Amino acid sequence: MRILHTADWHLGKLFYGNYLTEDQAYVLEQQFLPLLRDEGIDAVVLAGDVYDRSLPPAEAVELFDDIATKITADLKIPFLVISGNHDSPARLSFASRLLAPQGLYIAGELDRLTGPVVLEDEAGPVAFLTIPYAEPAVVRQVLGQETVRSHQQAMEALLAWQAQAVPKGARTVCIAHAFVAGGVAGDSERPLSIGGTDQVAGSLFAPFTYTALGHLHGPQKVTSDTIRYAGSLLKYSFGEARQHKGAVIADIGADGQVDLTFRDFAPRHDVRIVSGSFEAIMAADDDRPDDFILARLDDTQPILDGMAKLRRKYPNAMALEMPNRNTQAAGQRDFDLQQVTERELFTGFAQAMRPDQPLTEAERACVRALWDELEKGGSLL
Repeated sequence: MRILHTADWHLGKLFYGNYLTEDQAYVLEQQFLPLLRDEGIDAVVLAGDVYDRSLPPAEAVELFDDIATKITADLKIPFLVISGNHDSPARLSFASRLLAPQGLYIAGELDRLTGPVVLEDEAGPVAFLTIPYAEPAVVRQVLGQETVRSHQQAMEALLAWQAQAVPKGARTVCIAHAFVAGGVAGDSERPLSIGGTDQVAGSLFAPFTYTALGHLHGPQKVTSDTIRYAGSLLKYSFGEARQHKGAVIADIGADGQVDLTFRDFAPRHDVRIVSGSFEAIMAADDDRPDDFILARLDDTQPILDGMAKLRRKYPNAMALEMPNRNTQAAGQRDFDLQQVTERELFTGFAQAMRPDQPLTEAERACVRALWDELEKGGSLL
């Protein structure tokens, strides 16, 4: 069975105040769906965080509806989805029992789960254990297990509960949204709890043929080649600028052996960090000026109106950093305000604002006349 593993779409994501829905639609419609057709995928797994928040914008809901319809109704591929910590389980799993016969299996609220989803290929059954994200208190209440107090205990209880109905001898795929110990987190994931208590042991997933994880945005394996995070659909922070985004294709053989392939996605706008002096960055050739840009400058002195100037070259510049900026008074800024006249302050300001275009003689004469009027107590109107 050939399975495509994706996760952390975060539809409706805001990036520096800009919705990324169009960029997400570009990848899903232009690359994700063609990949399903071209690679002969038998099942699609989305391991949580379908949306970026529990009440997503309408455009994000419409996008998910469109993609889910094309996967299940048009391509006739089973689509298995679990909720993540950003999703509303109740909203995501609405009408899940009605949709399941159509090939869309959504696991959100625990009390609506019915057990593993079992699909068949020529070699027999493959059981998909769907483990949506749930707080330990929710697991404790739904399963009636008073000993569940941690994420580790909650995951153990949910896996045991689902495993009871796995057909004997079936190959197994576990779909879970969790922070597995040993995984490398980034700066765009929302913590599940404080102090590392959100982590679960990778050994919990060792019995499964393949484990499709969601939550961590960097594609990676954890403790084993067959326990994997597919990573997020797009780069959702500049901390992810060096990551590759895409999906994992898992080929599960009749003997339970798994062959894995990672397929990259090419975003409409990449997320990049450009470094160097402001002058060098502005002078350098760049064939992708529409990308989302963070400029990290080597300059030690402030760049006046830096973002506005940067956006003349990079219209989607999002941030400008100056880690080497000199915050101590130095050079031309090393003066005592009490010993500087207002005229001298204005002259310094004019030079800073127009370093390449000094005041003309006519402008200097006009300024002198204005200062004379001010010092005499006259009106400038």
